[in-house]
Amino acid sequence: MKKVVIGIFISVLMIGSILAGANTVNYYIEGKEHFGLFNIEDGEILVSIPIGDYEIIQSDNGDEVFIEDFGSNLIPGKPNLPSKIFQIAIPPGAILKDVDFECGESLILDGIYQILPVDLPRVIGEENPELYEQEQMKYEENYESVYGSDDLYPDSIVEFVQNSGFRKYNLVDIRVNPFSYRPISGQLIFNSDITVTISYTFSDGFTYDDIMVDYIEETKPLAEKIIFNYDQAKDWYPEGAGNKEIYDFVIITIDSLTSSIQPLVEWEQEKGRSVYVATTDWIDSTYTGFDLAEKMRNFLREKYPSGEWGILDVCLIGHYDDVPMRRCYQNVGYGQPETDYYYAELSLADDQSWDKDGDRKYGETKVDPIDFTAEVNVGRIPWSDPSTVEQICEKSVVYETNTNPSFKKNILLLGSFFWNNDPNPRTDNAVLMEYKTDPELHPWMEDWTMTRLYEEGYSDYPMDYNLNWNNVKEIWSNDSYAFVNWAGHGSPDAAWLYFTHGHFVGTDTCQYLNDEFPSIVFADSCSNSDTDHFNVGQALLQQGAVGFLGATKVAFGMPGWDNPMDGSSQSLDYFFTTACTSGDYTQGEAHQYALHEMYVNGLWYYINYEMFEWGALWGSPDISMANVVENQKPTVPEIAGPSKGVPGTEYCFTFQSFDLEGDQIKYFIDWGDGNITELDCQSPNLSVELCHTYDEKGYFNIKAKAKECILGQESDWSNPHLFIVPRERPAANSILLRFVERFIQFFPWLERLII
Repeated sequence: MKKVVIGIFISVLMIGSILAGANTVNYYIEGKEHFGLFNIEDGEILVSIPIGDYEIIQSDNGDEVFIEDFGSNLIPGKPNLPSKIFQIAIPPGAILKDVDFECGESLILDGIYQILPVDLPRVIGEENPELYEQEQMKYEENYESVYGSDDLYPDSIVEFVQNSGFRKYNLVDIRVNPFSYRPISGQLIFNSDITVTISYTFSDGFTYDDIMVDYIEETKPLAEKIIFNYDQAKDWYPEGAGNKEIYDFVIITIDSLTSSIQPLVEWEQEKGRSVYVATTDWIDSTYTGFDLAEKMRNFLREKYPSGEWGILDVCLIGHYDDVPMRRCYQNVGYGQPETDYYYAELSLADDQSWDKDGDRKYGETKVDPIDFTAEVNVGRIPWSDPSTVEQICEKSVVYETNTNPSFKKNILLLGSFFWNNDPNPRTDNAVLMEYKTDPELHPWMEDWTMTRLYEEGYSDYPMDYNLNWNNVKEIWSNDSYAFVNWAGHGSPDAAWLYFTHGHFVGTDTCQYLNDEFPSIVFADSCSNSDTDHFNVGQALLQQGAVGFLGATKVAFGMPGWDNPMDGSSQSLDYFFTTACTSGDYTQGEAHQYALHEMYVNGLWYYINYEMFEWGALWGSPDISMANVVENQKPTVPEIAGPSKGVPGTEYCFTFQSFDLEGDQIKYFIDWGDGNITELDCQSPNLSVELCHTYDEKGYFNIKAKAKECILGQESDWSNPHLFIVPRERPAANSILLRFVERFIQFFPWLERLII
């Protein structure tokens, strides 16, 4: 048995949950309807990491190792071996002390292996020769440092990466490397039985009042996917939303656009969202911060938990000069990207994350400890012209209300080359286009229509048309494509052909496109969303698109890409496109899903720089390619209970309404005697019992209606339930009385005459 200990002490207080320890006591948090177990003292989390079957592909060039659901750690020049980041939850308020691991007997594989090094990603735009030479030197240094030695690579099977968080959850990110390699001897070692122990303590003064209330059903599937020990962590937290107010869709805009955005506001409300519009002037005067961007982030940090508003989506509406993005500092030679990821990742305040050293150089690698798990989805309409904004909002509604499969299942694929053996491996982006639309890999694509434009005479793949500007203009403008994807070298205003050097799409294409059939667009190119220029993404959102994801600065591609785990921009393209076209994700969800997959699978070259430059989505984040089902009213309540009673006695009735979306509802009860009762919000689809006393004789029509607590949709009033309080009758011949009562059963209207 081998045991390795990595000693770490981190003094960062993370947002999180409730501790479950060996010695536990019951707890109750006032106002939070949940009982559970906790223990605020030092503890440990033990997890066993599953390692699936591996595959080794050998060729004349060298050997490649694959494990299902594992990426790699893309360090150019170093061995390309499987690797993955696992995110493990520790209790709220807990502070990481150590990460330990044990692994069972290591398996030394038979044979001698020549593991291929990670290729050097290349700029997919105009490349600076001096920067490329520097990158090549780093590659060679990395290669010599590992391949010139027989020391094990990597030097640890488990590595601590960073503290992180997802909404209320307090996380520790660890990297697991199942294979170890000795380059000179060619020995390859497999470690399959890996157990990780995470030790933690608590800060002085931590109390239950510090627990974040963030109980949202919609975030549970994502938390389950992100958090390795979710089944353990979910029980640490109090249930019950605890909302003061509920706004799950927040718009931040400028005063002059509040009327222009109404089509989007009303549509989101029709879909069942609760919308809040915050203006930059209000935020600027209400919140503190170094600048307006920090004030906006502080506003979102305060309001996103369900204990406040329960924000899921944020739409920024306004040009970057009016609704600012965050300019980040990256010392890599390719510019300083602006990003809206700043508003999606909300775990810690700026002085603990984005600008921990306080130098106003945001997002510095290794200096500013940002975690890469977003709390909310963010999109932007990057225009401040009222008529343009209104048009974009209107066509966003048109896009989602169009359920015609000839539009919603129609994709346009534009694949240029990145390189052609000079010296990089042949990189025809037709490979990327075909991979992500392959029905055998992605069954939902089976009934899609695909139109392919590749570089004729150079690509080996069948195509419908040659890729050039005229063909793209004609085909895109004369058909209706719900999704458009291109890949090729890029600039702020265009994407370019590799062999003939002309551009095949650009700002000059947009004027020809039909805005009645706008598209979601992924642009796998350099700088197509560069905020220092009028860019093609901004132009397309004005005419031709409802969503656009492109790079805000110079982007990288992976030479010879043919698999999602090869990394770089092609892999982001793959994750975003497949998520959108599946219909399971909105474009905002697909954006954050794709970025997260890139992070945990180690698929970036410059992780901070590339997360930032790809962190800006143009368009509302809540646009989906699936057919949208509008929110429905709760059903008319059913009433059950007695039909007769005597004065001064309490009688109980049950009321039940059903809400198809599972939203909480409240009841309004009209007792028919001038009294109306309003109940607090109730769990949906459960009957409630309420009692009432009638002091006077008479007949009373009891009615009820139901109203959604968040969205305000109301049912109609129910049919009346008649309750009769007759007068007290004098003693009478029992036979006669029974006759009268029997008679009234058949003719109840007579009861009213004798009350």
